[in-house]
Amino acid sequence: MQADSSHRSEEADGRMEPAAKLIDAVRVLVVRYCRARIGRRTGTYDAADAVVRESCHAIAAGAPQAPGLLAFAYEVTRVQVDYFHLTAAELPNPLSGLPGTQREIMVLRSLVGLSADDTALVLGCSVHSVRLGQHRALTALRPTPA
Repeated sequence: MQADSSHRSEEADGRMEPAAKLIDAVRVLVVRYCRARIGRRTGTYDAADAVVRESCHAIAAGAPQAPGLLAFAYEVTRVQVDYFHLTAAELPNPLSGLPGTQREIMVLRSLVGLSADDTALVLGCSVHSVRLGQHRALTALRPTPA
């Protein structure tokens, strides 16, 4: 009986290891996204890290029912960050002048480090739309010659 229970424990550990790696990978992206959208407040990332914790708890709770983990994680985190911005005093941000989709493309591509393919998957659009949106955002951010 003892050997049978240790065998089951090894099987459970084998299933948990890939899940833990997946959660760690998603957490890294959530941290990058929150820190990029929220930034430093009073010299630290404490506010962004608090939003990360809330997002990770919500992602872990809803992930088994989610059809796509990356898109689900993005949506949960985006809502958490938007809520934070509604309740906090805003600091100037060069990306805040961009339309919503272009701002999200810039954050996901430049600050989080997602590929164009992954960004398209997260936003539910084509890779061409991501590249075009990034081009338009960069053009809008580029200073005009005097």
